[in-house]
Amino acid sequence: MPKNRAASHQTPPELCFVEELAGETPPSFSAMQRLYGLACELFGLLPWQTLGESQLIVVRDEASDELCYCSVMGALGEVYSMHAYIGAEGLRTFRKLEAGEIADPGEFFTTMRCVYVEFVPRAELEPQDRKLLTALSHPRGHAHASPIFRAIRPGFHPWFVTADEARMLAECIRAVAVVCTTIASQKKVNFWKEDGTYPMVTWMEDTEPRPQIDLVRSTLPPKPRIPPVSLDELTLSQVRDKDYSVRGQMELDYIFGGVPVGKKSERKKCASIALAADADTGMVYAPEVTDSSVPCGDAVSRVFLKAIQSSRTLPIEVRVRTQELKDSLGQFMGSFGVKLRVARRLPAVDQARAHLLGFLRGQS
Repeated sequence: MPKNRAASHQTPPELCFVEELAGETPPSFSAMQRLYGLACELFGLLPWQTLGESQLIVVRDEASDELCYCSVMGALGEVYSMHAYIGAEGLRTFRKLEAGEIADPGEFFTTMRCVYVEFVPRAELEPQDRKLLTALSHPRGHAHASPIFRAIRPGFHPWFVTADEARMLAECIRAVAVVCTTIASQKKVNFWKEDGTYPMVTWMEDTEPRPQIDLVRSTLPPKPRIPPVSLDELTLSQVRDKDYSVRGQMELDYIFGGVPVGKKSERKKCASIALAADADTGMVYAPEVTDSSVPCGDAVSRVFLKAIQSSRTLPIEVRVRTQELKDSLGQFMGSFGVKLRVARRLPAVDQARAHLLGFLRGQS
């Protein structure tokens, strides 16, 4: 990244992204200045020419004590960025991405937790980025890559970094720069000889802090379970006390829509769809648009209750797509005497899926 700067006649703000981070702690201008300087240093090292996406670098966040797993993108020349995946679930999501198990953007945003810097053309900057980079005297030429700083939280779209996220991202960028510099000076070094083993950068206190690189092995704990359905007894009794006929099969699903929901100046939630359909007729019962604040089991169970009330029929069997959702709904379905099983295909739900997603995206 060029060192020359365009002259700025604006007085730098004390805090950045104040309106966008209402109710949270926005980063100070000095913190963003440091973050920008580290990003410029990283860009100058061209880390995508040194590292592959799977060659992770580990940093322990001092405030949360969580591990961050840093990955550099850019080897293909399409996107230039450094993502830091936070905690065990961040690493789990990264490995699913690497294995091609997440292809849907909706599922990506629903599960992802990371902070990142991306270098983009000036035309792709948001107004808030332009304002910050102008205050930082960033060059304005079209050929100059412009860094943007973002955080992704599970169930939300990328948004501007808070004070803690800016600090975490700065330390991750700093660590990646250390590893790139070490590789450049020691041509034969290979920190990734063994699967699941990564270099971890820590800073030792001396006359001045100096980096230390140790190899660590990261193993994932068991995947956390979806919480069991929790609905109030009054809602359940309104269905249980009815003398409905019992017949047929029903398909239930939770679709990661990924459609952004929220005001222009606030962090956008990801809208998803809970869906019930008659397996024989394909009839869809009252799909419900929801977001990350509602557990998927609760959303699906509510749609199930609406379907029963609408059809005045209790199904003999309910089919779901995943074992996790079955585990969440097991006790709930048992209370109705309904058989519950996992099915690889849900034809009735799949037929409605594309139409509903298209409608939802058209409303965003």
